[in-house]
Amino acid sequence: MIRGKGYGRREYALYRVALTRPSGLTPQPQSLEKGPRFDFMLVFDFDSTLVSVEALDELFARSMASAPDRLVRIKEFEEITDLGMAGTISAEDSLARRLAVLKADRSMVDEVGAEVAQCLSPSVERHIDFFESNSERIYVISGGFEDLIRPSLHRLGIPAHRLMAHRFQYDADGNVTGMDRDTDMARGGKPAALRTFVPHDSSIWMVGDGATDLELRTLGLVDRFIAFTENRHREPVVAKADAVARSMDELLDLLDGP
Repeated sequence: MIRGKGYGRREYALYRVALTRPSGLTPQPQSLEKGPRFDFMLVFDFDSTLVSVEALDELFARSMASAPDRLVRIKEFEEITDLGMAGTISAEDSLARRLAVLKADRSMVDEVGAEVAQCLSPSVERHIDFFESNSERIYVISGGFEDLIRPSLHRLGIPAHRLMAHRFQYDADGNVTGMDRDTDMARGGKPAALRTFVPHDSSIWMVGDGATDLELRTLGLVDRFIAFTENRHREPVVAKADAVARSMDELLDLLDGP
């Protein structure tokens, strides 16, 4: 649980979304403007960028629903996530440590994936039409898991084949047993995924909140890295970014150019 008032990440995200909507009005997630057109590839991170939560954290929280020490264990799990996102420990170590304690099945994964899709970052939800109208130049590369991400991309109009992420492994009973090691993401993380997944016939911009997103710029695999801070402000990441966007509105301004 984080951010006071007893809110977990998902509860806090839903609380923030509610605050952005006038009382008594039907939510209008799409903006009237299509936003800028651009001639380069735009690659987004997923967790804490397109959505305001960390999907694997949400799955773990659901799996701990009946545990007497659930609050302590959820906090410990989220701290491991934060260490990986800040670059304090490697993304591989962070993921391995979390998967080692995760007990979930396919039905739980599907339920949480649907719930995460209701936690789009507020400014992302306002600009759903931007994603729909530019989907041919947008990709999503995430250190999360496809089954938790696809429902959100469906809301944004981003085709599933433009997603590169980890895949869960399931046993015959549908229980999560780990992750599929035979993917570019599992073999080499975001750098390997980007090299094989995103066309390199034009410039590439990366938009994300974490150290693994910044790494793509450090390695010279993308032409520009935009730190997205609507949900999380990680100072070591922000300090080395080419630019900072506190919302989709500011990102669209950057896409429009000077």
